[in-house]
Amino acid sequence: MSLEPVPVFSVANLWEMIEGSLEPLMTSRFRLKGTLQDVSLRRHLYCALTDHTIGTMAAKINTVIFANDLGRIRQELKNRGLGELESDVEVVAIGRLSTYRPAGRVSFVVEQLDYDEMKRLGRLDVERLRSALIEEGIFELNKGRELAAVPLAIGIVTSEAGTVQHDFTRVLARSGFHFSWRLYPTRVTGTQAADEMAAMIRRADTEDNDLIVLLRGGGAESELALFNTELVVRAVVSAVTPVWCAIGHAADEVLVNEVAHRALDVPQSVATALVERVERYLSDMGELVERTIELVGARLREEASRRQTMASRVIGSCHAGLTQLRVSQAEELALLHRLAEGRCRRELEETRHATQGLRSALQLRLAHERPRLLNPVAVVRAVHQHLDAEVRGMSERHAMLDHRDPLSQLRLGYAILQDSAGRWLTSAAELRGEKLVRAIMADGVVAMRSEGDVRE
Repeated sequence: MSLEPVPVFSVANLWEMIEGSLEPLMTSRFRLKGTLQDVSLRRHLYCALTDHTIGTMAAKINTVIFANDLGRIRQELKNRGLGELESDVEVVAIGRLSTYRPAGRVSFVVEQLDYDEMKRLGRLDVERLRSALIEEGIFELNKGRELAAVPLAIGIVTSEAGTVQHDFTRVLARSGFHFSWRLYPTRVTGTQAADEMAAMIRRADTEDNDLIVLLRGGGAESELALFNTELVVRAVVSAVTPVWCAIGHAADEVLVNEVAHRALDVPQSVATALVERVERYLSDMGELVERTIELVGARLREEASRRQTMASRVIGSCHAGLTQLRVSQAEELALLHRLAEGRCRRELEETRHATQGLRSALQLRLAHERPRLLNPVAVVRAVHQHLDAEVRGMSERHAMLDHRDPLSQLRLGYAILQDSAGRWLTSAAELRGEKLVRAIMADGVVAMRSEGDVRE
C-alpha cells in the first residue's frame, strides 16, 4: 500500500508558519483573562495563566512578566489594594504573544494589568450570584437558623498557620466559661482555596458544633475574592449550623458576610460577642431565679396568713362554745377542734409537698438551662434555705395553735365549773346557794359538793 504524498517541512519551516499565523497576536496588544498558577519569581516573574471550571483546569498558557514591567505593576497593585501576584489570583492582563524557538514555547508576555476591568468583572460575578440566591429563595437561609442560647461548642474554619485562631481562642479561654472548639484547617486565599474551604464548612456542619466561625485576618481585595466564590457562599447558605464571619477587612464587603448568620469585623469581635452572649444568659437566669424565689415566698406567706386566720377562727369558736353550750356538747366541741386541727395539719403537709415540688421544678430548670456553665449548688442552697425558713415558720404557727387549744389548758390542771342547771360558773358569787356543782376536767366530768360560806 503506497502512502499518499505529503509535504515535508523542517522544524524551522514549521515555526515560520506558526509565527506567521500568530503574527497579529504577536505584533498587537490584547487582553487575556485567567487565573495565575505556578508563580515563580526570579528576576522576571514566570507563571501559567489558566482557565478553570469548578475544580478542573480547562486550558493554560505560559506567561511571563519581565522585570522592567514587574516593578511598576506590583506598585500599582499595592496602590489599588489588589494584593500580590501569586497563585490562584484572577487577573485581566494586557500583553502580546511571543515565541521562543529553542524551547519550543509560545508564551504570553504581560505588559500591564487592566485593574478597572478586574474590579468590574469581580463585581459582576458577585451580583450574578446574589441575584441567583435571592431568586432561589435561600439568600437568608442561614440567617434564619436558630442559635443555641449558650453556644459553647465552636467549629473554627480558618488557616492553620498564623495568629488568627489563637487571637480568637485566647478571648474564649480567658472568659472562664466552658467553651470548646475544633479547628477545620483550610487555605484562606486564592480562588483554588474555595473547594477546600467549602469542604471544611460542610464538615463542621455535620459534626456536633453549636456555631461555625469563618475567620481571616483581612487582606487585599484580590485575596478576599475567595469569599465571593459560589462554592464558599453556597456552603455558608446551606449550613444547618449558624455561621458567624470575621473576614477582618473594612473597605469592601464580601458576599459571605451578607448571607452568614452574623458578620463582625475581626476575629476578636466574634469571640467577645460569644462571651457577652453567655454573660447575658447568666444574668437573665439570675433574674429568673430571684423572681422565682419571690413568687415562692409570696405564695408561702399567703398560705401561712390564710391558715393563721383559719386557726384563729377555730380557737374563737371553741372558746365561745365552752362558755355557751352545755356539758353534753363539750365532747362535740373537742371533736370539732380535733377535726380543725387535722385539717390544718393536712394543709400544712400539702404546703410542704407544694414547696418540695417547686424546689424540684427549680432544680430541674437550672439543670436544663445552665449545662456546663456554672455550678448551681450555691443558688439552689439559697432557695432551700429560704423554703426551709418558711416551713419552720409554719411549724411555729402550728405550735401556737396547739397552745391556744382550750383542752390544753385543762390538761394543765384547770377545770370549768357548771351548776346543777347547766350554767357556766365564772365567779365566786355564782356559787352562793349551790350545793352541787360539776367540774369539767381534761379526762372527764366530776360532781362536787359546795360547803361553807363563799367569800369574794
